[in-house]
Amino acid sequence: MSEDRLLWLARVIGLAGLGLLIFSSVGGVVMSSRFTAKVGRKFAWLKGNRIFRYHRLFALIGAALFLLHPVPTLFASRTTGGLNLRQMLVPFSAQQQAFYTGLGSLAFYVLAIVAVSSLLIKWMKFSYWRVLHYGTYLLLALGLAHGLFISAEYKPGELFDFKEPEKLLLLAMTAVVLCFPAWRLFIKYRRANAIALDGPKL
Repeated sequence: MSEDRLLWLARVIGLAGLGLLIFSSVGGVVMSSRFTAKVGRKFAWLKGNRIFRYHRLFALIGAALFLLHPVPTLFASRTTGGLNLRQMLVPFSAQQQAFYTGLGSLAFYVLAIVAVSSLLIKWMKFSYWRVLHYGTYLLLALGLAHGLFISAEYKPGELFDFKEPEKLLLLAMTAVVLCFPAWRLFIKYRRANAIALDGPKL
């Protein structure tokens, strides 16, 4: 397989993984809102336990793809300037596209922390787990920045080549991710208003 094809394969796997992680995050936001309880009475597939199963399944598949996506680039060393496993694991140590490759390395470590905390949720205080789970937002930010800024052909100084359709897809994903904090703030605002109007429950 040519090096161009290997880099294309790495991009496709990375996009699929990031897309599934974003979809899983949407499920997490839905589970944390009262929307699930209200609509779940009418639509069985929106019930909380089912959303949780999908949330976890998509997160696992997305994480696996996200972690595997740089593997094809290891076999395209001529194009990537000799990129190897050590340079992938040590942030900002790559010979080409060092900063943007480093963002992907940082995303890898944040993903590892979030994944391990999710596996250990039964043995952790919920408040600790929740703080670590908010790392998902950092993971998505790093992953999106890595994908948007890195050159698909590893050309130095090339940013935002919108001739590449995946860059436009990444921009659409970024717009979706930016909706998360807005939705969280909206939920908090609604709950605060409900408490102010109804008064605290005894």
